[in-house]
Amino acid sequence: MAQLKGPMQFTGSVGNIRSYYDKRLKRYILSTKGGASKDIILNNPAFARTRENMNDFSACSMWASLLRMALSSIMNLYRGNYFSDIVSYGKKIQKFDTVNAKGKREVASSKASSLLKLIHFNEDQPFDRTFCSPLRIAFSDDKKSVALQIKSFQSFGQLHWQFDFQSYRFSMIIFQLADMIWSEEKQKYKPVVDGLDKLTKIAVSDWQDRSVELVDFNLEASFAEPALQQPGTTVVVALGIEVSCSPVCSLNHTAAIGGTMGIVACFV
Repeated sequence: MAQLKGPMQFTGSVGNIRSYYDKRLKRYILSTKGGASKDIILNNPAFARTRENMNDFSACSMWASLLRMALSSIMNLYRGNYFSDIVSYGKKIQKFDTVNAKGKREVASSKASSLLKLIHFNEDQPFDRTFCSPLRIAFSDDKKSVALQIKSFQSFGQLHWQFDFQSYRFSMIIFQLADMIWSEEKQKYKPVVDGLDKLTKIAVSDWQDRSVELVDFNLEASFAEPALQQPGTTVVVALGIEVSCSPVCSLNHTAAIGGTMGIVACFV
């Protein structure tokens, strides 16, 4: 592996050499092509296990994309290689499927929803190292509304940031996440329910100055129709935090200059 420096920086392939940008290392990387051709991998019996692994990985990647798209309203809070972390948890969930054959295993997050709360969306400022306050989260009996309550929140002691900040606000996002299943008819993976990522709802608090005073937050969001109407779906609740260097009363107070997020509850 070589690093690309100088005025000619590119991504793609030239002959037997390919170049790509590594977001984590923040540099361009050069490597040579190698391995079996695409045609051999897809058709040679010797690569049957490779094709099974490719199928399994594609399910995890598709499931991870559904999760990322559902959270697109707060995508500004993502940092680092968060997508690979989502995929890795998709793989952990997939390993719970001991019924289907390898290459057709489901990513059934509805059966392992507790793992979703372990996903890191921000490498620079992990949610569990930033926010330390009890939450009360309730899902209504009609399966339409989620209410989140933060009682007696003291931002000086319960909101930890890597640099000094003057104000902050919370965002609660609710969405439905579909399991990824194998379709024998189409011979490919598909979500158990299509279009759930477009039903995301968000509730945002007012900006608050950083203070030693205790503040109560109450956020509520509702789906247009009842959730969990089909097996294989999960209602996911995420909490986003944004911070600003300016106090709320400042004329220069604009958008957030930092933030993080995490999944805080799941309902199945």
